[in-house]
Amino acid sequence: MKNEQKQKPPVEDSPAETSKMKKNEKFVWPWVGIVANIPTEVEKSGRRVGKSGSALRDELIQKGFNPTRVQPIWNFKGHSGFALVEFSRDFEGFENAMKFESSYLSDRHGKKDWENGSHLRDDKPYGWVAREDDYNRSGIVSKEVRKKRDLKSLSQIQEEDERKMNQLVENMAQTIEMKKISKQELEHKVNETSRVLKSLELHSAQLNQIYKEEAEKMQMNLQEQYKQILLGHEKSLSALERKRVELEERARQIDINEAEMEKSRREREMNQKAMWEQNEANKEAMNLAEKHQASSSLVGLFKEKEKLHKKIMEMEAKLNETQELELEIENLKRNTNVKKYMVGSDGDAEYMEKMALAKTQMELEARETALHEKMMALSQKERVTNDEYQDARKEMILFWNGNEDLVCEEKIRVKRMGQLNPEPFLTALKRKLRGSKAKADERAMEVCSMWEAQIGDVQWHPFKVDDSDGKAKNVVDKKDLKLIKLRNEYGEEVYNEVVRAKQELLEYNASGSYVTLELWNFEENRKATMEEVTDVMLKIRKDLVAKKNKRKRR
Repeated sequence: MKNEQKQKPPVEDSPAETSKMKKNEKFVWPWVGIVANIPTEVEKSGRRVGKSGSALRDELIQKGFNPTRVQPIWNFKGHSGFALVEFSRDFEGFENAMKFESSYLSDRHGKKDWENGSHLRDDKPYGWVAREDDYNRSGIVSKEVRKKRDLKSLSQIQEEDERKMNQLVENMAQTIEMKKISKQELEHKVNETSRVLKSLELHSAQLNQIYKEEAEKMQMNLQEQYKQILLGHEKSLSALERKRVELEERARQIDINEAEMEKSRREREMNQKAMWEQNEANKEAMNLAEKHQASSSLVGLFKEKEKLHKKIMEMEAKLNETQELELEIENLKRNTNVKKYMVGSDGDAEYMEKMALAKTQMELEARETALHEKMMALSQKERVTNDEYQDARKEMILFWNGNEDLVCEEKIRVKRMGQLNPEPFLTALKRKLRGSKAKADERAMEVCSMWEAQIGDVQWHPFKVDDSDGKAKNVVDKKDLKLIKLRNEYGEEVYNEVVRAKQELLEYNASGSYVTLELWNFEENRKATMEEVTDVMLKIRKDLVAKKNKRKRR
């Protein structure tokens, strides 16, 4: 309703004023009033001076005309006695301008009175709203009026405003449709991401279950292998014990054989000695026989006996060599069997166990690597989706901030996070100074600006970490000297406002320390969601379309 009132042409206070204003009468736009016959003085230098623009503006504000600016007109002699009074561009500014003109008309100090020469009889100022004749005439006043201004009738301004409003409605409708499509796409992406996340969670749970089962199975296999190894060791110990007994028995047999071989060797030596003695005796007998001319048959018998004895000696030597060779072969076989058994019973089992463990470890590492790659891909996709969401929110904030007149009465509006509200400062300074309102307002703005700069200082951190309840959080440092001085000098409300602004700045832009824009739900005092923002935009679009259709029916 407030916006509609601003867009309607003003209704004048009396029929007389209405009759004076023609339908197509052209005014200087943006609206500007002219004040003439402003009192001036001549300085020692010969230059005229008069009231400043700010002083004239304050006087007109106190009268309720609400000008935005007052510009004194100067010429080569100094202050010309004229000033231009600027009003806001909307119809509310036009109403203030007409009130300004009516005030001077009721006091007989309007434009006609000025032109009739009434100003020659008094020193009071005259005022009126600039129109076509003021725009087109010559002189320094008209020259200043024409700067950056134009002539327009009320109907032209209303038509232009309607055209702009229609264009704005069309643009908003297109933007809303685009944002709606973007929202649907984002929702689809979020749903798809959620589905993928759930699928990955399920897959991760399955992998964890498989890993658990494989680990249990591997543990059971290791235990079984350990039992088999123990059993194999026991069997190996038993076999070794049997081998040891056999080897000891063989060694004993070998020792016995060696003793028998030694005994046989001694007997052979004794036999050889006896045979040598016998041979010597035979030789002696043969000599005796030859000497006594014994018979030839006895000599032949002794010769055959000597040949037989040599053959026996050769056969016994070969037998000794054969027995020594067999003994050496048996020792070599015994050493070879012992080494072979030791390698087979210990090395092979340990090697097989290590190979099985290495294979299982490689399989687990491969599965873990695959899961990590999937999680990384999902995180990347989630980051891209979040960036798109943040870009859409920034565009929405820019659109919202550029159309504040349409959303000023909605619960969702743009909030400047970290910006101070000057109201507590105005209240505190009015209470403290108890003087002129203008001085209190000026001082309040200075103090507010000073504290805005202080809040933006990244070196100032009036908070400390409190973990008394088990959770670390930032709380106000009650020993901070600047906050203590602020509370003592300006009160609790100003203190709370500064703390609030600093906390918002740290939360929303801790690194930059400057005010940021955020869509805010003022009804619930929290950050607005994209769904809430879209609903409000659709509502505004519906209202604008309804107003447009209503104007067409008229």
